[in-house]
Amino acid sequence: MSKHSRKLIVGLIIFVACRQVADQNWVADVNGRQVVLATLEERIENRLEEQEGLEREDVLNQELNRLVTELVVLTRAEQLGIEIADEQVDARITRVHGEKFDASDPDFREMVRNEMRLERTSLVDLAGRIHVSESVLVLYFEENRDRFRRPEQIRVRQIVVEDRAKAKHLATELEQGGDFATLAQEHSIAPEAKLGGLLPAFASGEMPEVFEIAFDSKVGEHSDVVESGYGFHIFRVESRSPPKEPDFEEVRDDILLEVEQKQLAELRRDWFRNLRRVSNIRINEPLLETLR
Repeated sequence: MSKHSRKLIVGLIIFVACRQVADQNWVADVNGRQVVLATLEERIENRLEEQEGLEREDVLNQELNRLVTELVVLTRAEQLGIEIADEQVDARITRVHGEKFDASDPDFREMVRNEMRLERTSLVDLAGRIHVSESVLVLYFEENRDRFRRPEQIRVRQIVVEDRAKAKHLATELEQGGDFATLAQEHSIAPEAKLGGLLPAFASGEMPEVFEIAFDSKVGEHSDVVESGYGFHIFRVESRSPPKEPDFEEVRDDILLEVEQKQLAELRRDWFRNLRRVSNIRINEPLLETLR
């Protein structure tokens, strides 16, 4: 797998070369499942390459601890009979990376499968302990009201063409009463051309910088020709939605999800510690020294 591919899966749980074999080249043994030296070494080198200024000793300890914890949880998953079907792996990869992502690499697929297994295992063990009262939700809403405030949004049409001369010609047609949607359908190279150039509503800062000029136009007006890396743009503002104060009922489900996720993260810390306490964990200290 390329370096670029590895960066796309930062945060996924890596189990490459963790195995249940009688291999003396292991740095950790967790309930009979071993982590070989090459696995830990790869994890360390990747972290040091991607994050400058880290101490090797700190990274070694962090990655070893993470690998041991991952295998401890895998043991629990097996006890609960939790398995992830190929179809579920495909669905996760598509949701995270898109339909065009090459998901044929077996090691990558196994990484995703193990991550999903860990998520499901913790939910099975901890879901019954997550309780959020209505008063907690209301308090969270009041303390984070600014986060839920909706800024001004606009909805625009755009025409994108490849050269300035054509863009200037289309701008002249618009000044003479040309229909923006029709011209977008006939000339724009952007994906939404078939919709007459109409884009979903967006707020300032949510789109590439070139779109910021649209906020200077009134409803029904079109912008001057603007150049970007995509080509030459003309925007027309179709509507404006003013800023809106948040309503608790409208955002209640989002708040509930956030608070539940925070509770789950807190519960997981003790859950990890308890699973480690009842596991048989051995560390090959002499071999570990070769990585320091």
